[in-house]
Order: sequence, then structure tokens, then C-alpha cells
Amino acid sequence: MLSPAIFVFYLQKDWFAFRFALITACFFLYGTLIHDHLRGFDDIYVWRYVVWAFNDIAWMAVIAYLGIKDKVYLWQSVLGQLVVIMAPILQLFRLVDRHLWDLSYSTYMYKTLLPLINIATVIVCYLPLIYLLTRRAKHA
Repeated sequence: MLSPAIFVFYLQKDWFAFRFALITACFFLYGTLIHDHLRGFDDIYVWRYVVWAFNDIAWMAVIAYLGIKDKVYLWQSVLGQLVVIMAPILQLFRLVDRHLWDLSYSTYMYKTLLPLINIATVIVCYLPLIYLLTRRAKHA
């Protein structure tokens, strides 16, 4: 999903956007690679939510650090933080709900909001490309 953005940012020598998209792609790839193993290992439905929440928090920490060190666009880093902040909260809410509350609507929230958060994260990766294309269109 992010490979076109990574390729275009590499060709444009936009290292800030390239790093952001590459790191995001690596975290998505890591999540995909461990998904089946984690589900097979976690028969009590605890560790999967902890691991997913930690993965989101780790991504946020890496992106925040790179934003502070001027390695990625600060606006993109902040926007990414704002988009992803709901993911670890949602993961931990799901963990507590499954073991303590058993609320009927949490499954719907989880299955609806998490894909939307992932889609929004991918959109944040493409925002520099959209900005570049609209800027070129205005100057042409």
C-alpha cells in the first residue's frame, strides 16, 4: 500500500516524507508478519492487545523522535500522532472489555475504528505527495 509513496518520495529526494512512509510501512509489515503467530500463541486474548498497543506506541515514539530531530516533517509527525493515538487506547479498551465488562458494542467499535485509523495513517503518508502534486498544478 505504501510502496508507491516510498518510491515517489525516493525519486523526488524528499527524505522527510520517505522516512515517514518507510517507517510506517515497516511497522505495518511487522504487524502483518506477527499477526498469525500472535493469534496462535494468545489463546487467552490478552497478549495480542498488549502487543498491538505497544506496536502503536512504539511507532508514535519513533515518529515523534524523528519529528523532533528534523528527520521527518513535524506537521506530518504531529498529524500521525493525532491519528494513531486512538489505536492503543482502543486496543487496551478492548482488552479490558473482553475480560471485565463484556460490552456488546465494543466489538463494533474495534472492527470499525481500527481499519479507519489504519486508512487515515496511510493517507497521512501520502499527504506530502498530494501537496507536491497540487503545488505543481498551481504553478503550471
